[in-house]
Amino acid sequence: MTSSSAARAWFEDYARELKAGDISAIFTRYHHDGAWMVRNGTPKLLSFAELEARYRQPAWQPPVSFKWKDLVLELVGEGGLLAVGQLLWQAKGANTAELYSYTGLLLQVDGKWRIRLEDENFAGLVEV
Repeated sequence: MTSSSAARAWFEDYARELKAGDISAIFTRYHHDGAWMVRNGTPKLLSFAELEARYRQPAWQPPVSFKWKDLVLELVGEGGLLAVGQLLWQAKGANTAELYSYTGLLLQVDGKWRIRLEDENFAGLVEV
């Protein structure tokens, strides 16, 4: 099983890819069977193709600033990783960052973490 330091590095790499707008790298972090996305309390299972389309649409823009906050990672079962914390996302031209709660469940596929569930809910604005 992967160490917690390797799991933390996975999230640091994910943050760098988001800030860089590396769409190909971002959507390949998701599980090949798709992922549950929970927004405003509503769960929806998106296929891998739907996840790719989500990031490739013109409306998706990378953040100018992205930061994990108080992220706790816990290895669960055989090949599972639970992530709980918050994220700060600052959009281009914004004077504030959006704060979201974050819960993720990652599963190992061929030795690599893949997101199977992401629950992100708006928690407020933060001055930057």
